[in-house]
Amino acid sequence: MNCVLARYLRGRLSIQILGLLVALTALMQVLELLDVTTDVLDRGLGLRGLVHYAMLRTPSEVVVALPLAVLLGTVSAFHAMARQHEITAMRAAGVSLGKLYLWLLPVPLVMAAAHFALSQAVLPQAEAELKRWWDATTPVEDIKVEPLWAHTRNGPVSFEHGAPDGRSLRHVRIYELADDGRLRGRILADAAQWQNGQWRLESVHELRLTGHKLMREELDHRLWNSNLRPDDVTRLELARPQLSSMMLADTIAGSRVGTQPLRYYKTVLYRSFTAPFGAFVMLLLAVPSALALPRGGGGGEMLTGLGLGLAFMLCDGLVAALGSGGQLPPLFAALAAPLLFITIGLLRVRTRDRL
Repeated sequence: MNCVLARYLRGRLSIQILGLLVALTALMQVLELLDVTTDVLDRGLGLRGLVHYAMLRTPSEVVVALPLAVLLGTVSAFHAMARQHEITAMRAAGVSLGKLYLWLLPVPLVMAAAHFALSQAVLPQAEAELKRWWDATTPVEDIKVEPLWAHTRNGPVSFEHGAPDGRSLRHVRIYELADDGRLRGRILADAAQWQNGQWRLESVHELRLTGHKLMREELDHRLWNSNLRPDDVTRLELARPQLSSMMLADTIAGSRVGTQPLRYYKTVLYRSFTAPFGAFVMLLLAVPSALALPRGGGGGEMLTGLGLGLAFMLCDGLVAALGSGGQLPPLFAALAAPLLFITIGLLRVRTRDRL
């Protein structure tokens, strides 16, 4: 009997969450397309361009909408079940809120797995592809040529982004630093091409400090081994690029190029593992709304659940910003909001079960 009831509840909740997820994602799509439709059509991309843009933006919008869909879906599902006296029957049969939450755990587990898969495998590739496609379709008169800076393992580098795929650079300036941080050389190149896992510099002018001597050399071309990769180049213009956990770990270790302070990448790395658990937190905060009465009572529980869920999202974002800015330790910034609201949710469930 319990297994049948648990399956029924999970199915009812899953349908509600998926429906709201589709609705929220569609709403965000409409609002964003209203903002970019003119630009897409001015580039002559037509309806196909709008569809392509929407497809590439969908993963990020789904990731944003998932926790809110779990919160709203749980509250609305329990409200509908309370109006139909289903919750009353379950409570009369001795089903506690704690047992209800345990029965429903597979639902947020699936949502968390989807969130993690999208964030790790789909979202970074979709964002990079959108950036390349957008750059490739930008009219020549609208292209703004501004130097980009990156801190590589050998020192800072300045260049102009020459190709949408990041495999071609112009006006490259490489400043090589010694282990003690002192400048030991400068390399100027008119262009750089990515070939066979390294950069080929063209029309090279090199200055190198050796002891107390300044050495000058001019070459038609030379090879440059660097941790700067073409996909890094395409992301340098993004203030907050979407990176997988492996990319973040590589950036922290120095095998990938980054433009943000190290604390930023550490915070984002920790949050890449804690963010999917937001679905569990939202479900826990919304479970007491099952106490809503059939004839419209219990609205306070529903509003409290919604308020706590929105407060969790706000608190989580605020603490993450403080961690990225260096005001809080990265691990604390990733764990603080989930642990705080899990504690609040458990206390609410325990208190309501005693009533």
